[in-house]
Amino acid sequence: MKKVFSLLLLTMAVVLIVAACSSKKPNVTLDKKHKPLPDYVLNSSEKIQETYIMVSNYPEVVSKVPCYCGCSEQDGHKSNLDCYIDHFGKNNAVEEWDPMSIS
Repeated sequence: MKKVFSLLLLTMAVVLIVAACSSKKPNVTLDKKHKPLPDYVLNSSEKIQETYIMVSNYPEVVSKVPCYCGCSEQDGHKSNLDCYIDHFGKNNAVEEWDPMSIS
């Protein structure tokens, strides 16, 4: 009985470790309504690419995050959204990306 319990416990531990170490990444995709990501984003890290996509998916949230990099005086930025997206078109489709967040 003790061997069965130990084997069951070991099996559960292995399953939990394998599940925790899974390399499955969240599905972060750019909506087709947006202009494709520019080369300066595609040549950056995966996190930067995911951030640009996240910003395009949730502009109403990012627009509430203030920007403290000093670009408000220089470029007229009002929020962190302006550091990623330069111009929106119809249906909040990104028509122009901003490289400010790469700098």
